[in-house]
Amino acid sequence: MSHHVPLRISLLILGLLGTLALRAQPPSETDNTEVFKIDMMTQNLYVGADVFRILEGSECGPLESVFNIFQTVQGTNFPERAEAIADLVLHNKPQVIGLQEVSLIRSQTPADFEIVINPDGTLTYLPNAGDVVYDYLQILLDALAARGLDYVAVEGAISENADVEFPMASFDEVCNFTSIPMDLRLTDRDVILVRRGLVTANATNMNFAVNLVVEVPLVPGIDLTFEFTRGFGAVDVQIGRRTQRVVNVHLEAGDAADPGSPLNIIQLLQTMEMIGATSDTPLPLGVLGDFNSSPSPLDARPAYATMIGSGYLDLWTVRQGPPDPGDTCCQEELLRNEVSQLDERIDLVFSRLPADSTLLPIRSRVVGDAANDKTASGMWPSDHAGVVTTLKFKR
Repeated sequence: MSHHVPLRISLLILGLLGTLALRAQPPSETDNTEVFKIDMMTQNLYVGADVFRILEGSECGPLESVFNIFQTVQGTNFPERAEAIADLVLHNKPQVIGLQEVSLIRSQTPADFEIVINPDGTLTYLPNAGDVVYDYLQILLDALAARGLDYVAVEGAISENADVEFPMASFDEVCNFTSIPMDLRLTDRDVILVRRGLVTANATNMNFAVNLVVEVPLVPGIDLTFEFTRGFGAVDVQIGRRTQRVVNVHLEAGDAADPGSPLNIIQLLQTMEMIGATSDTPLPLGVLGDFNSSPSPLDARPAYATMIGSGYLDLWTVRQGPPDPGDTCCQEELLRNEVSQLDERIDLVFSRLPADSTLLPIRSRVVGDAANDKTASGMWPSDHAGVVTTLKFKR
């Protein structure tokens, strides 16, 4: 029986040598394939009222209009809604979050009525109020931290957009002042949050060259001009050994019915500017945000078709799972409608991958659209639902 022992040892040695030889061989093309995965979320926080109601006027003039709008903002209570939005983040735990309408609201009492003359001769109310009333970014970060979630705002990717101020006051039934006029200032921002610990680089932001300009009468004969500037932010995010560039954008509202409307021209120019400024990268590219444009063939707003025509893939269209329209807009202004009124998909996640990439099954879901997502007092978290997408591909 002794002759079997060397044979077994020889076979074992040969097996080990064979294994070592296989490990010493250069990796095959299959071995070089890496799977990349990133969880992204887009969420419009909603300032809390339709600020363009100022154009509709009120019985006692624009100061009363602004007062009424601010009353609505207070009623839709972002600190309460931030708790509900933080719960959505806790449930989904995205690595990157693109936020729109991240408002900073400041006041000044009494109003200074300081007006500046622009180079083109138009008049603008000087935005100089400094007393912080609501900082939506800090409020949300605090709500996230209270849940043990540690996200940081990528400073260089914060797009500071419209910065507008107007006086406001309350009036009685015959339009006598019932409060001291005060200034109310709204600064709109788009923000990218990432989980703390993720490496980021090349953060940038930009305001669009073409934006909506509106005129509001202050008193008879004096109209004030405001530019509702919009923009986008971008950053490279490293996850493991792979890096992806993420763009967060909020485009002008557009006009769903009239293809040639000025709003649609503005939206088209903004979309083209964003594509031109962000597409020149060899990295996998994710573009998310509030596009104010849907894939519906009846929608005249041009952003969606422009993105598709420029080679971007709408990840919702390749998601795995049962059919779902993915509607994200919009609830009633006061957010207290009992049944969801979301009826169009305008909060979107696009991707453009390098040529050597193969897309793997995509998970994408709407969040904040269910009754159990509402706040303690029964408000929807925002007038927009959010979208969470898991992009997965191999190279």
